[in-house]
Amino acid sequence: MKPEIVCIGGGTGQAALLRGLKDHDCSLTAIVTVTDSGRSTGMLRKELRIPAPGDIRNCIISLSGSGELMKDLFQYRFPSGELEGHSFGNLFLAAFTEVSGSFDRAIKELSKILNIKGKVLPSTLKSTHLVAEFEDGTIIEEEANIRSRKSPIKDIRLKDDAAAYDKAVEAITSADLIVICPGSLYTSVISNFLVKGIRNAVEDSKAKKVYVCNLVTQPGLTDNYTQKKHVEEILRYLGSKIDYCIINNSRPGPDLMIHYEKEGSFFLEPMPDEIEALGVEVIEDDLILKGRKKQEIWQKQDYLRHDPDKIAKMLMGVMKK
Repeated sequence: MKPEIVCIGGGTGQAALLRGLKDHDCSLTAIVTVTDSGRSTGMLRKELRIPAPGDIRNCIISLSGSGELMKDLFQYRFPSGELEGHSFGNLFLAAFTEVSGSFDRAIKELSKILNIKGKVLPSTLKSTHLVAEFEDGTIIEEEANIRSRKSPIKDIRLKDDAAAYDKAVEAITSADLIVICPGSLYTSVISNFLVKGIRNAVEDSKAKKVYVCNLVTQPGLTDNYTQKKHVEEILRYLGSKIDYCIINNSRPGPDLMIHYEKEGSFFLEPMPDEIEALGVEVIEDDLILKGRKKQEIWQKQDYLRHDPDKIAKMLMGVMKK
């Protein structure tokens, strides 16, 4: 039987990891945060009170077996007019949710249209928002507002209790490998574990658990964080152990880092010994994607990214341990 791999996260980090795994002999499930509130996603959430569609759309595109034209169609953003900034894929998911009354059915239909390998599931079907308490005592609601705050996070929670999507819990329960994806630590990754059913299912699962650590800090939210601090926060909100942590051990050139340092992001120095002191086995390698070409999913260029093919091979190797 094919190994069952569940990838938990959101944002571009999860999308890239899925793109690397889809060519391997495994059964894939992406469990995706739905607390995003920026740009097209945020506008649709306010108007229609639906869970966030943007990260769901990106994961579906990553797993798609359709031609480039279909992928481009569902990633297309209107450049002007009343629809400026909206992606066609977000509008499709929103419209189908309204017509069918079911966000999960809309995801299934888009998954069929784009002929994806695997499944994409929301962590919850409830439209809820993040609430962050910062070190200075300020409390701020909604992901987009939290991201714009330049202050360390003390604690983060959901505004409303949200039941885990039952099919997401089932996928975690039957998984052979659970991958906690790289991404915005609090708003893309930990946000999934704030859904108690997700956290409990991961804790109870007998699967091997792997965290793929970020390459750089996030301005404001993880200033001065180390690789060890990222792992500590994952452990704190997950409430259970992880078996492995995949880290990058190569330093990017200054020409790459200049983009990040101007925005307040800094390279995460490798610290395998400190992570292993937490009881987590470290797997390390040069994980930086070589080449400065435009990326398939997020349409940005010149920025530092994980090599999805290399990480996919490492994850398949973990299955053999």
